[in-house]
Amino acid sequence: TPSSPQTPAQDSKKGQGQWRGQSIVVAQDGTGNYYTVKEALNASEWRVDANERFVIHVKKGVYYESLVVNERMKNVELRGDGMGITIISSHRSVGNHDGNLIQVGTIVISGDGFVARDITFENTAGVNSGQAPAAIVNANHAAFYRCGFKGYQDTLYAQLGLQFYKECHIYGTVDFICGDATAVFQNSRIYARKRSLIANEIVIAASQRNNETSMTGFVFQRCQLVPDADLEPVINSYLIYLGRPWGHFSRTVYMQNEFDIPVAADGWLEWEDRPGDTHYVEYREYDNRGIGASTDQRVTWNGYQVIFDPIEAEKYTVARFLYADTWLPALGVPYTPGL
Repeated sequence: TPSSPQTPAQDSKKGQGQWRGQSIVVAQDGTGNYYTVKEALNASEWRVDANERFVIHVKKGVYYESLVVNERMKNVELRGDGMGITIISSHRSVGNHDGNLIQVGTIVISGDGFVARDITFENTAGVNSGQAPAAIVNANHAAFYRCGFKGYQDTLYAQLGLQFYKECHIYGTVDFICGDATAVFQNSRIYARKRSLIANEIVIAASQRNNETSMTGFVFQRCQLVPDADLEPVINSYLIYLGRPWGHFSRTVYMQNEFDIPVAADGWLEWEDRPGDTHYVEYREYDNRGIGASTDQRVTWNGYQVIFDPIEAEKYTVARFLYADTWLPALGVPYTPGL
């Protein structure tokens, strides 16, 4: 639990003075420093030392807020009372004309060194509302531990930067983990949700990598791919894909996972506006298990390979792919560096 909240040198609720403590509390029942998370984030800008970690303990409850962690809010940590217990919720979407993709996220994170733990971010715009992220992360050295991300299309827009997700639960339907970040998802659960039957394709990942020399991409390691409760009774009506190329050089790797959903035999999908644009993708599978893990009938694209050599797989590990040993220990989030 965070240390006792400190009082500001002056009234920082009015944007004056500076916080001399490094921990504050948000509670809807009035037992904290603030009633809303937005107020607490604003207070983080008034710290004496922005290089120190600033913990915001968000007590249990559903907070109907749209949050921005801007570039000046560095080294902020949102700490809830548990996934599904502390919930940040909004319902904005592109389909409902609430703004463009960057404007409609429940939380938009641009402050480097951001950490969230034991908290859920959700976007309740609905299955037919188009792009509606629960979180947009364009921060470097960002980490999420035991966090939930609930939405449908583009649930988690990992836009850019080095990012790490540990023991998280991510729900969605189409491209629900997307963007051009360098991100590893470890020991997490990936929940496929039911779509309207107008379209019967469910796609997990959409890496936006567009440059051959870019180090970006998504790695799923020791995760579990599972159907959400609403999908399970009708799962055979859908084709479930591991990913598709939002960018020409899209990179996505699945290794050491449990596929507890019937992944489509070919495994990977073309981008509908660019059929045949698969030559430069980097899609890999290594040592996965479960009902959808057979690679016998996978796509025959030049950019798709099954990895058999653990030495080859090592380059996609947390230590190698994220350079994690240089920054993750300081964030206090556990990780497995290798295979």
